[in-house]
Amino acid sequence: MITGGTITVVGLGPGNPDDRTVGVQRALDRAWRIVLRTAVHPGIADLVADPRVTTCDDLYEAGASFDDVYARIADRVIDLARAGDVVFAVPGHPSYGERSVRLTVERAVHSGVPVTLSNAVSAPDALALATGGDPLAEGLQFLDGVDLAALLDAGPFGTGRVTIDPFRPSLVSQVYSAPVAAAVKLTLMAWFPDDHPLTVVRAAGVPGEEWVATVPLHALDRTKVDHLTSVRVPPIDFPHAGPHWPILTRIVARLRDEGGCPWDRNQTRDSLRSALLAEAYEVVDAIDSTDLDNLQEEMGDLLLVICMQAQIADEAGEFDIGDVLDTITAKLIRRHPHVFGDRVADSAESALRTWQSVKREERQSNGRPPDERSPLDRLPRSMPALEKVARLAGDIAPPHGHAAGDDPGDALLRAALACVAAGEDPEAALGRALRRRVGPTASSTVQMPLATRSSVTP
Repeated sequence: MITGGTITVVGLGPGNPDDRTVGVQRALDRAWRIVLRTAVHPGIADLVADPRVTTCDDLYEAGASFDDVYARIADRVIDLARAGDVVFAVPGHPSYGERSVRLTVERAVHSGVPVTLSNAVSAPDALALATGGDPLAEGLQFLDGVDLAALLDAGPFGTGRVTIDPFRPSLVSQVYSAPVAAAVKLTLMAWFPDDHPLTVVRAAGVPGEEWVATVPLHALDRTKVDHLTSVRVPPIDFPHAGPHWPILTRIVARLRDEGGCPWDRNQTRDSLRSALLAEAYEVVDAIDSTDLDNLQEEMGDLLLVICMQAQIADEAGEFDIGDVLDTITAKLIRRHPHVFGDRVADSAESALRTWQSVKREERQSNGRPPDERSPLDRLPRSMPALEKVARLAGDIAPPHGHAAGDDPGDALLRAALACVAAGEDPEAALGRALRRRVGPTASSTVQMPLATRSSVTP
C-alpha cells in the first residue's frame, strides 16, 4: 500500500498532442494517478479515456468563484498525493496563466508534499506562429484578461494598476468569455482608438481548429471567444496615442529632440519658471470658476510644464520623470502608514499628525537636525507675500504706529492682517478691490502711476 507520494505538474501544450514534450509524455506514461484540471481541452482524448485519470470539472460547478475552484482543485491534488505519486496535468504551460498550479505548489510546500514542475510548450509559443513576429525582438507585453476584468470592477481605484506601453505590441490571454472580452475592450480603449485593429486567435496551434481574425477594438466583445482565445494588440503611432504618462513623456521628449520643435528645444529650467507659476494660477482660476472643461485643460498645461522640467533634467543626466514619480509614490506610501502599514488614524486630524510624525522621523533617519527655521522661512520664498500673511497671521506682530505714517509695506501688512482677522483671504480681498478699480465697470477716471502702468504693459 502506497502511503505517500509526490506531485509532478505537467503542461499538455496549447492543444495539439504532437506538442507534448518527451518529458511530459514520460511522466504521463509512468503515472500512478493523473489529475486533469479540466477535460475541456483539445488533443487529450487519450487521457480522458484513461482509467488512471481524475478530472476537476465537477469542482467548477460547485465553486462560488474561480479562487474557490482553484482552492478546491489544489486540495484534491494534495489529498490524492498523500496516497501516492500524482501527475497534475494542466492545459498549456504550468507556469503560464495557471493560478491552480501556483496555489497547488504553495499548499503542497506548506503540507510537506514534494512538488516538481515540468517544462512544456506554452500558448504564447503557438500564438507566435499563428500571428507572426518575434516576441523578444518586438518587446511583446503579456496581459491577463481575467486580471483586466478584475481591475475594471475596481473602478477608479484600479487606476494605475494597468501598465501598458502602447508603442509595443501586447498579448492578452484568457479572453475566455464575452464579459472578459468586454472588460478587455474597455481597458484598451483608455490607450487605443476605438477602431484600433486587434488580432483575435482561437485554438492556436490546434490542427483544423485554429481561427485567426482581425477585428476593430470596439467590436471585440461582439466577437466569438472561448477558453482558448487570446488577443494580440499591435503598437500604435503618435497621432493616435491615448492619454497616459508614457505617451505624454514620449511626446515631450520628441519635441525636445533633434528635429523637434525649435521653441521647445530652446526652453531651459529658468525660462519655464514663470510658466509653471502661471499655469498653476490658471488651474486655481478654473477651480474657482467651477469650469470643469477648463480645469481639465489647465491641469494638462501644468502637467506639460512639469514634464518639460523633467525632460530637461533627464537630458542633463540629473533625473527623469520616472524618478519624479518614484519619489512621490514612495513618499505617499511612507507617510501613510495608517493606510499602507499598521498605524491607525481614525480622523483627518490624526492622519495629519501621523504625516508630520513620519516627516520628523525622516529628518532624523537622514541625519538632519530638527527644522528650527522660523515659520516664515519654512514657506517657499517664491510664495506671494499676501499668501504668507494668510498662513502666518497668528505669528505676526502688527506694525506699530498709525496707517498715515506707516511705511507702505507696514500699511499693506496692517491691511492684510485686518482681512485675516475679519475672516477674509487678503489675496482675494485685494483681487476684488482691484477688479472694482480697473475692471470693466471701474471708473475711467481711475489712474495708475506711470511707473506702475509701464511695468504691467504687455
